[in-house]
Amino acid sequence: MRPEDVPLLFQELAREFADVTGMSVAATGSLARGDHRTGPDGDVVSNLDLIHLVAEDAYVPDIRAVVGRRMRRISDTFGIETTSVIARLPAFRLAGHAHYRISMRPEWFCDGLGLGPEAFDLPGHEDDPRAALAWMMQPVWARMAVVVVLTWHYTGYNAVIYLAGLQSIPRELYEAAMVDGAGPIRRFTSITVPALRPVLLFTVVLSTIGTLQLFDEPYVLTGGGPDNATLTVSMYLYQNGFRYFDFGYASAIAYALTLLVSVLGAVQMRLMGEKDK
Repeated sequence: MRPEDVPLLFQELAREFADVTGMSVAATGSLARGDHRTGPDGDVVSNLDLIHLVAEDAYVPDIRAVVGRRMRRISDTFGIETTSVIARLPAFRLAGHAHYRISMRPEWFCDGLGLGPEAFDLPGHEDDPRAALAWMMQPVWARMAVVVVLTWHYTGYNAVIYLAGLQSIPRELYEAAMVDGAGPIRRFTSITVPALRPVLLFTVVLSTIGTLQLFDEPYVLTGGGPDNATLTVSMYLYQNGFRYFDFGYASAIAYALTLLVSVLGAVQMRLMGEKDK
């Protein structure tokens, strides 16, 4: 399925479940959010994930048979993998902060239970311990959490390096500039920044390399989710090598990462060499 066929897919879903009663159906995951992934040939590789909500006393086996037939038609028509979850309404309401609920499409393809848009509101009270981490289920805020932790990680390290660089600048340069009438801004741009140029290059390149090798923070905070929103190169390598046991592909990723780090190191040495000249 091509990316431009996604709207047609949702239109077909709406028609497929238009005559369904006693059930509410919504999409979840990357296709629902619009951040689905594509393969090298441009085809969509993300699965179509649907959740079907039924009443508490519904007979799930019969519903599973009906849903299965409709999902197979959708899968065959668009050439996409589909997954479907059938949940009773009380369980859905209790799982208010689960991944699949936070990432749901904000409307129903069919709403036979009459739940309405408010069904997607986050339940619970302000003192609910689960509510504190509900925002981590959303891709944008999950990325922001990783960025904040990463910034805290490197701030102290880089501050020590900058402090050492500042202390190595001769005070005589500042005194001479003050005698010549240079103000604070002029002294900063003409003395401090040029003198710190090697330090700036070192910290920028080192931070970039550390970011390319980032693993601990997203692994601990989000596990690469939600829906691979915080997946890094190192985590992708780890998943392919030690979760899927595709060691050949993982080795290729490692070599590519090593090459990229080497190129950045060479750029750093080139820039510092020009400074020496």
